[in-house]
Amino acid sequence: MMADDLLVQFRRTSATSAGKPPAAPEEYVAFAGKDRAQYLDIRLAMPPHHSPRNNLLLNVAHDGALGTNFLLTYTIMSVLVRGRNLQEVVFAIQNHMAVYIQEFDPDRWPKPKDDKAPFIENIDVQMHGVDSQPSVPKPH
Repeated sequence: MMADDLLVQFRRTSATSAGKPPAAPEEYVAFAGKDRAQYLDIRLAMPPHHSPRNNLLLNVAHDGALGTNFLLTYTIMSVLVRGRNLQEVVFAIQNHMAVYIQEFDPDRWPKPKDDKAPFIENIDVQMHGVDSQPSVPKPH
């Protein structure tokens, strides 16, 4: 028989929810946050999705109060995000509080009604130093 977990009061997530990715919402939401996220799940309308570690993030370039775009520069990739009302998303990413960002997919969700909510129209991922087609190693 397993003893009661004496450290449960200090854990942020329960043992049953650990390791499970956050569920996709029924309505479009541009991002979700929590304290000390280790990864940023980048959800594109068309896969592949990416999940770089936050400690690989080198820079966040953004247009400030305009909130229409930002560029994430990682050691392994660059991620250009375009949309509107993105100031809150930028803040969450800068403070390692964003769990995911996701591109709007009109085939999956109805257009959001709240014009003041963050909205990601497009995410463009460019891998650094990686060819678009994987190469097959040649024998020596």
